[in-house]
Amino acid sequence: MRRLLLCFLFLGGCYLNALDQGISDNKESTNPKQQEEDKDFVFAPTAPTKHSYGAFRIGYVYQNLWSKKIPLKDGTDSYHLGSSNAYFGLERGYVGGPNKMLMFGGYLDAGAGTTYYLSAGAMFGLRLLDGWLIPKISVGYQLQHLSLPNDSSQYNIQSAVGTIGVFANIAQGFGVSLEFRGGLPFHIVRGDQAKAYNQPKFNMYAVMVSFTFYDFGI
Repeated sequence: MRRLLLCFLFLGGCYLNALDQGISDNKESTNPKQQEEDKDFVFAPTAPTKHSYGAFRIGYVYQNLWSKKIPLKDGTDSYHLGSSNAYFGLERGYVGGPNKMLMFGGYLDAGAGTTYYLSAGAMFGLRLLDGWLIPKISVGYQLQHLSLPNDSSQYNIQSAVGTIGVFANIAQGFGVSLEFRGGLPFHIVRGDQAKAYNQPKFNMYAVMVSFTFYDFGI
């Protein structure tokens, strides 16, 4: 009987110790600080593992294109087009420097909808706050379709463009980009077509909003 009682007390002590340990572990797991660290780990940007990176973006672009002086066939002497378009973009480049903050690369993007264009160029960016924010600036070339009233001919315009923007990480390299683009006055590519409209110049600005994914392990 004494041995049975001692055995019972021993098993009871083991049970209470296990229960206490479980409660302690549960408290640690529900610690707000620990939860925040786990959350940061889940949503934190992916750290660069190599010196090259790639990015893909898809979203929306609003573009405003106008010319104050152009003799159109509908009798007006000015042109304006505000267009909403789907937006696609690719980026590839080098990441390095202190804490792998510096980014150099090239971009290729396009818009398609009311109008369509293709742009390519070089970019420079910074991985700030371990990649939570990436501001960037780029310069490039843009070729764009132009449709004029009462004219069935196909026209293309071209110019140098500059873009500034910022990427905000949401989870592990996925995030949102906001960019603004402007350029030097556009001109019609073909000389004979430009001459028919008295060598018009077109001004342009565009705003791009996109979902973006950065891969720093390629």
